[in-house]
Amino acid sequence: MNDYLKYILMLVILTITAYAAHYLVLSGLEVQHFWGQTDYSMLGLYTFATISSILAVVFILLTQYAMPKNLGFVFLGIMTIKVIAGFIYIQDGLGTFDNKFIEYNFLGVFFLYLFFDVFIAFKVLNMEEKS
Repeated sequence: MNDYLKYILMLVILTITAYAAHYLVLSGLEVQHFWGQTDYSMLGLYTFATISSILAVVFILLTQYAMPKNLGFVFLGIMTIKVIAGFIYIQDGLGTFDNKFIEYNFLGVFFLYLFFDVFIAFKVLNMEEKS
């Protein structure tokens, strides 16, 4: 299977599973009503994270093809851009609630997808060393 499709399928499975688990946790804690008091939604957080990770995977795989020796530096650049984009996306919601509802939800989703991106970069770097 093509690496692009394999990694994007992994990302879709991660997104569906994480979204369902996140929804169940927030429902169990009975804090779902906080989303209605913001301009953000849980679906919006996951959409932002999924799109940014798809772009990261595509750029990582393109870099592996075009200039494999620079993959580590390109990965660091991609992650820097992803952090800046994440801050720009969430900055209006910071400090909205005293209980840090937006901040904790965003950080949980952000770090989950950051770990996924690191996993993909690790897999691609190890694939490069084997060949």
